[in-house]
Amino acid sequence: MAPDSQQDAKDGPSTLDIPDEEQPESLPTRRIHLLGMGSIGTFVAHTLKCLPNPPPVSLIFHRPDMYEAFEAGGRIIRVINKRSETNDEQRGYDVDLAEFNADKSTVYWRHCSHYEYRQDPPTPPGPEEVLPTGEVRIYTLIVTVKGPATVRALQSVKHRISSGTTVCLMQNGMGQVDELNREVFTDPKTRPTYMLGVISHGVFLSRQFAVHHAGIGSTAIGVVRDLERHPLPPKSPPVSLTELDRKRMYPSDQDLYANITSRYLLRTLTRSPILVCAAFPYLDLLQIQLEKLAINCIVNPITALMNVPNGSLFGNSSLSKVSRLLIAEISAVMRGLPELEGVPSVRVRFSPERLETLYIGVAHRTAQNSSSMREDIRNGKDTEIDYINGYIVRRGEEMGLKCVLNYMLMLLIKGKSWDTRDAEGLTLPYGVSEVVGKATQTDLSGDRQVQLEDRGTLQRGESGQIEKA
Repeated sequence: MAPDSQQDAKDGPSTLDIPDEEQPESLPTRRIHLLGMGSIGTFVAHTLKCLPNPPPVSLIFHRPDMYEAFEAGGRIIRVINKRSETNDEQRGYDVDLAEFNADKSTVYWRHCSHYEYRQDPPTPPGPEEVLPTGEVRIYTLIVTVKGPATVRALQSVKHRISSGTTVCLMQNGMGQVDELNREVFTDPKTRPTYMLGVISHGVFLSRQFAVHHAGIGSTAIGVVRDLERHPLPPKSPPVSLTELDRKRMYPSDQDLYANITSRYLLRTLTRSPILVCAAFPYLDLLQIQLEKLAINCIVNPITALMNVPNGSLFGNSSLSKVSRLLIAEISAVMRGLPELEGVPSVRVRFSPERLETLYIGVAHRTAQNSSSMREDIRNGKDTEIDYINGYIVRRGEEMGLKCVLNYMLMLLIKGKSWDTRDAEGLTLPYGVSEVVGKATQTDLSGDRQVQLEDRGTLQRGESGQIEKA
């Protein structure tokens, strides 16, 4: 059963036809590495240790102070659920700690085994896990860092990853895989297998290594189709195909899950009753991703710009008009994606009417919540706007569509969240803006152009109304 077939898309979720456990190939290790200890990463780390016969879990820390805080807290990760009045603690985590050279140019990863508890013996790496450098090889990796940090974070562990590795991205937005292929794993022959996880659980950090489970949701996972290994078939396929071409253009579930670490991670995550995890064929998972992206494209930037919770989007006729205009652009892009060409019901699934229904439903259910983008701006952090509205802009340009509204929102968010000022701007009072012009001459036409540069900005963390000078 090919996960990219029209039958899969029409019939919805199906049981993936992946190879059984009885294979000549053996799993190198059960260890799972986790990169990113925000709310989702903390939640996933906790759920892994809740499993019967849990796998060894290694948390990847880039900062010594984070490791020190983890040590001081007894290496405990907590999940708090006020509805069920539970506060569950899990232990037994290993840590891979980054150690930099004096010039900060290179990094060595030191493995720190956890303390020995009565019912939780340590799990040191086996010989097959240890690289010649003494670092631990990564076979399965769950990534939950923010989108802008993905390339930098994966670059630091690239030497520990091989074609036998499976990297599962559980992040907001889309486009991270393309960025990793372009900047980190550039060779398809040595590139790891990617999996995606789309999480709808409501979780937030109350403090470091303690997460509140505020809303029960689900998790959709599946293997990403690498278009360099498995290109999309031509619109007019040839009459006959070789077996190699069939595997390339019409890969089955077995073809996509050929990596044993992918099968292991899939089975591990789907046996977690807390994650409520289900596996989907590639095209179904892609459409689930796009639905979540469409909602985030509206809720996140508008609430961030207006500095309001999600529920404030209702009852405002002006914001309703803005959301409908955005939905029209988003719908046009999603219905025209070449990956979904020929899939039944795409035009209905991503119609403006249905996307608006999805958006309103989610905004109502999360009316009291503050969007992640709003919180990022309030806390002076980088936003994921490039992977949310920015993804729509990029894909639209590929199809010849100018998504001017999404582009404008993207620039407005960047304008509100930028966090540095040049030396001259630092001398200006808060709220004062000065525009300086500099004439330049082009090489080709000889026309004189003026470049305008804005001097003076809000300082990070300051709030209040800006008054024009």
